[in-house]
Amino acid sequence: GQWCTRVPLICFGTVEWHLSDRCLRQFGREQCIPLEVPESQRAFHGRDGRQGTRDWPTKLKEFIAIWENRQLQDIVTPNQVGRMGYHDPYLDRYRQTSVRYMTPEGAADGALADGVERIKDITTGRNELGNEDVGFIRRIANSLLGCIRAQGRDHRRYPPRAAPPPPPVQLDVPAPPPPYERKKPKKGSGKA
Repeated sequence: GQWCTRVPLICFGTVEWHLSDRCLRQFGREQCIPLEVPESQRAFHGRDGRQGTRDWPTKLKEFIAIWENRQLQDIVTPNQVGRMGYHDPYLDRYRQTSVRYMTPEGAADGALADGVERIKDITTGRNELGNEDVGFIRRIANSLLGCIRAQGRDHRRYPPRAAPPPPPVQLDVPAPPPPYERKKPKKGSGKA
């Protein structure tokens, strides 16, 4: 359908690519390795011809031609059935070019699964292993043990504890001065 078409979306002088080949699994299709947008076709990304030249139909004729022939730009892959295999070409490329883990826990889980998969690959169909293979498996095993130890950390969140009561306030307040006493005039001083 139209959702699986790889075409430029055009608004005045701005071109934004609709790259459905990067997310085919969202449409229930098998994911292929996505194509790169040619450098020559990135030139108008983020530009807007309304501020300057108004001859954008001429400048964007290459993109307009692709849009007008959009039915030829459909990405046709089979429907996705089940999960992707670990060594699917898309996943191999993804592991090489992408940030795979967002949390330390996810990284530990992923490294653990990757290590087991690598050991399986090395040992499948082989009756004997060379010293180089044994050393490689030993390094993978040490990495896996590290992941397992990391998973043993206490990642629970505890409810907040009430703050301890504040210590009693110690005030060294000096004693108030004695009340001011007015001096009484002496008798016979003449002051009234």
